[in-house]
Amino acid sequence: MSLPTARKIKSKEELEKVLSAAREDNHNMPTPTHVIEKDGKIVGCWGLGNIPLVSVWHKEGSLGIRDSLNLNSTFKSIMDDRGHGVFLIACNEDSPYMPFMEKVGYEPVWKTNLLLSK
Repeated sequence: MSLPTARKIKSKEELEKVLSAAREDNHNMPTPTHVIEKDGKIVGCWGLGNIPLVSVWHKEGSLGIRDSLNLNSTFKSIMDDRGHGVFLIACNEDSPYMPFMEKVGYEPVWKTNLLLSK
């Protein structure tokens, strides 16, 4: 029985193979850094520390739509200034913002839970 191996993705061609394998398995891995292989086949990937995360809290009912859009534009500009034109943003399912996230330029990656390591 062989063990899976993990190694850094080294080329655009290899990256495309990993992305294609994930899509074939109905998964969206937007920014993989490492490929997982077993028996010479791609069986997974990791995206390790390569995409920043933005988390936001606004007191419910304290900001209007214009306030929120202005603040969104501000932190997007800050992220861009830091060289992060692409980033993940967390949004609770029950957030009043959730129905508008796609309308203001965010694309869902996959339905998931966001967890902290301890």
